[in-house]
Amino acid sequence: MRVLDSEHCPALDVVVADHVALPASRAHDAAFVRLNMISSADGGSAVAGLSGGLGNRIDHAVFNALRAGADAVLVGAGTVAAEHYGAPTVPGLQIYVVTGHPDITGAPELFASGRATFVVPDDGPPVPAGVPELRAGTGGKVDLKQVVGALAGKVVVAEGGPTLAGALTALGLVDEFFLTVSPRVVAGDSARVVHGDGADPKVWHLRHGFVDDDGFLFLRYAKVAEPR
Repeated sequence: MRVLDSEHCPALDVVVADHVALPASRAHDAAFVRLNMISSADGGSAVAGLSGGLGNRIDHAVFNALRAGADAVLVGAGTVAAEHYGAPTVPGLQIYVVTGHPDITGAPELFASGRATFVVPDDGPPVPAGVPELRAGTGGKVDLKQVVGALAGKVVVAEGGPTLAGALTALGLVDEFFLTVSPRVVAGDSARVVHGDGADPKVWHLRHGFVDDDGFLFLRYAKVAEPR
């Protein structure tokens, strides 16, 4: 596995571009969902409640490169508020915020930008004025299969949190899993990066990987394409 010199910027650009390059063989009649998460070496998803406390410069470069190649981001409202999401810098990129209780106060800059869409159940509460909405599901729960279906043809980066990541994975909606393993041991009660109902335990394929000189491990897994 390649060891990347984190001070060698040209190498960084090339390796990160290879790491996130879209597969030519992907289906274009469905959403292509790429889950991007970071974990401590002992499986924690956050430090002091924030995943950003686990990362480094190269993890941020992978994050930005995935967004640059995407049409949409799918993320839970809790993550948006905790990580202080602002307006995306990638032109045309839309942030789809999954929630049962639409509230703009956790990320006012994002929602004021016009680049965020609330994803709420059909029977959920009203969305604040001026914010686009995508409704899917009943009983107070968002139907993620419907959401992914509504985004057919788009490249979608799912950014967590662990509960949304777990739900997408359990439903078989994730096509690729990008995992950064941070060389930190955090213990505590942090959830796993993918948390919730059980998923199909079939082996995924390691499509790409590298390690930087700080000991951060960057992995890209892909599953065999199956009909949804």
